[in-house]
Amino acid sequence: MYKQITSNKRKSLALLFGFLLLYGALGALLSLWFGEWVFGVVIVVAIVMIVVNLFMGDDLVLRVSGARQIERKEEAPALWRMVENLAITAGVPMPRLYVIEDDAPNAFAAGRNPKQAVVAATTGLLRRLDEEELEGVLAHEMTHIRNYDVRLMTYAAVLAGSIALISQIFIRGLWFGGGDRDRGGGNVFALIAVVLALVLAPVAAVIIQTAISRRREYVADAGGAELTRYPAGLACALRTIEGSMKPSAALSNPAIAHMMIAPPLRPGERALRVFSTHPPTEDRVARLEEMAGGQQHHHETLTEGRALPPAAATRPGGPDSEALV
Repeated sequence: MYKQITSNKRKSLALLFGFLLLYGALGALLSLWFGEWVFGVVIVVAIVMIVVNLFMGDDLVLRVSGARQIERKEEAPALWRMVENLAITAGVPMPRLYVIEDDAPNAFAAGRNPKQAVVAATTGLLRRLDEEELEGVLAHEMTHIRNYDVRLMTYAAVLAGSIALISQIFIRGLWFGGGDRDRGGGNVFALIAVVLALVLAPVAAVIIQTAISRRREYVADAGGAELTRYPAGLACALRTIEGSMKPSAALSNPAIAHMMIAPPLRPGERALRVFSTHPPTEDRVARLEEMAGGQQHHHETLTEGRALPPAAATRPGGPDSEALV
């Protein structure tokens, strides 16, 4: 565990440096068409985003996902107790707790370190999982916090999002005739280089996200099973999530999709994707079932006594009973 934590801290610094290089390369290529001032602008944006990552990255992730904080234990007593007990078992501070009003079943953790960490779950997840399954998912997220995965994934989320934003801005600039068409003697190769940079920079950011995410999901699954001592619960939860996944515009945002426990779907998207930030669910389930030694979890059918937080319970179609989570 300690080796994993040390490795993640080093990789967090390497990630910041790698994205700084990506910003620099993008700025240099953009300056070929738009002028030298663009390089300075991109570097300033890079520095600002690194500072934002260090101090506000978790808040930005929560804003993108539309999460609502559970501020008091009375709002969601059972969920609060579950997270609190897992935090004690994992040896980390109690994270801030959030619920996302989204029917797609998913969850994520974020933060700069365990003291600043947050855990968020969707109402779709809370509706579908029984107690053992939900505990497995939350233990998975708690392992991300304990191993400092959250720092690495939060940095990647904010930096990749800013790369995509810069690319979109300058693509629109090209579309509406921006830039110096006489720069470099009207060299068409400069324009081609700029267009390729704008298209490939977000792809490079996604590749970086993919590379840092896959292995960490396996480790977090194993850590979650260790915390609960019941790998069959998490295995069943992953099956339920995979089978119930729905398109979600908010959760499938490329900036935060890699942070989810399962790959979210965009509207109109199919489950099989080339650039998945997660390992195949069947592989994860197989590993957990091997850890369980053949033990099977039988999903408990939820009743109206299993309700959502007050804000979710009063939504059209939501249950009306006392909040469990």
